[in-house]
Amino acid sequence: MPGYTYEMHRYHIRSAITIATFVMMGAAHAEIRYTVHPRPETKELIVEIRIPTKSAETLVQIPRWMPGYYVLSDSGKNIKDLIAKGPDNGVVSIDTVDDHTWKINAAKATEIIVSYRVPFNFSNGMGHYSGTPSYMYVVGRTQEPCRLTFDVPKDWKIAVGLDGQGSEYRAPTYDVLADNSVTLGKFVEATYLVAGKKHTLALVGPGADKVDLTTLKKQCEFVSTIEADFMGGLPFSHYVWHMDVHTGRGFTSGIEHLSSVEINVGTGLSTGTANLFAHEFFHLWNVKRIRSRVLGPFDYTKLPKTGALWWLEGVTEYYAVNLLGRYGWYTEKEWLTEIAGNVQNQSTNPARLTVSPYDSSYRVDETNGGRGNSDGFGLSYYEEGFVVGLCLDLELISKSKGKVRLDDVELALFNMCKDSRPGFEEGEIRKQLIRFGGESMGAYYDRVVMQPGNLPIAEALNVVGYEFIARTKMEGSPALDQRAHIAPVSSPTAEQLRLRAIWLKTKKL
Repeated sequence: MPGYTYEMHRYHIRSAITIATFVMMGAAHAEIRYTVHPRPETKELIVEIRIPTKSAETLVQIPRWMPGYYVLSDSGKNIKDLIAKGPDNGVVSIDTVDDHTWKINAAKATEIIVSYRVPFNFSNGMGHYSGTPSYMYVVGRTQEPCRLTFDVPKDWKIAVGLDGQGSEYRAPTYDVLADNSVTLGKFVEATYLVAGKKHTLALVGPGADKVDLTTLKKQCEFVSTIEADFMGGLPFSHYVWHMDVHTGRGFTSGIEHLSSVEINVGTGLSTGTANLFAHEFFHLWNVKRIRSRVLGPFDYTKLPKTGALWWLEGVTEYYAVNLLGRYGWYTEKEWLTEIAGNVQNQSTNPARLTVSPYDSSYRVDETNGGRGNSDGFGLSYYEEGFVVGLCLDLELISKSKGKVRLDDVELALFNMCKDSRPGFEEGEIRKQLIRFGGESMGAYYDRVVMQPGNLPIAEALNVVGYEFIARTKMEGSPALDQRAHIAPVSSPTAEQLRLRAIWLKTKKL
């Protein structure tokens, strides 16, 4: 899945202000109001923004990248018919600063109204769009509250992860507004409750009415249930699975959001499809709340620099696979096969010898001609991070004799970052590993995260009495190839078996 990750928290309004009326008046004045007018006949949205002015000049921009997808885009080229008016409906002049920035000159206006057209993916009576390529923001004012109103036919449904109802919703900041994609129209819908919170499946695309909705809902509900159980609850008021469904097998990609996800998936569902859902849903914690400090509030003009994408993406995938195994979605054989597949891909990639997991994360903005790429320098921080997570987990189990594991680090990071707190500083993961595993975990972290080279996969698996058997190609039909797998060592010790039982411990809901 390309990119995957970023995060902006829901900001709580502090109650320690004494003059309530003044607060409400101030908030109302500061609120930036967005109205979306879908135009299905032209497959466009007309977006109108009412901006209370604070100076003679107002700068507006369209984001150059989408949090969760670390690639710069040319979204400015999609802005059409940009105009600005004052409260008297008089046209206000606009100067183009660059391909994603415009300066509005309104010296005496107390409010300006900006409008423009952007593309809208709409067909068969249903449509979907993402926030960042659709909503401009006021430079320097992304942390002000926003209101979102939809001008749509009465028989249209609206699916969005924001708080609100009917056709009107609110966001505490632009970051939260833009982080919520929207599905509109007569889309296919299903709902379920987990931990008392509503989850909506909003399906569009040519396969929306052909997919097995019962199976799809079962997979999503299972993922929500096990991850809520593991993390101790759900960090949202309601959630939306935005799904673009194509006919055929397989899935292609997903982009995580604060209380929703955008997923491309096929009608040919399988047991493995749940892995995609588990990965994206786990981003509610890893990336969206457990995040590097630079991942919110955002600078939408350039890609962020953090050395932790291997954790935010790769360790997310490690937990997607392992939680499905722990809670019984996978058989133990399927579970180990999923792990082996990631080890195979990582251990046969020559870039692992020259690029560290940290560098593949931190230098993402140097790849793809400066536009970014999740496969930085030929090394995927997804696969690399998965195997690093495997090594760290088994090393912690070994050092503590089974008393702690990577779960303890994950939950400690969540306690540090939850409830709208800032993200962690670079190096915090290393500190938490030392906290739970002792001083030697610092050197181990430096070895597997900060340095390129072969990862200590064999010694890690040996802790639990396993060995990795790489894929081998046989002459003749590919069907004769031996898949990569993880096999038990001959004559494992009692301690290896004990630690194996801890590593692969299952749980029933």
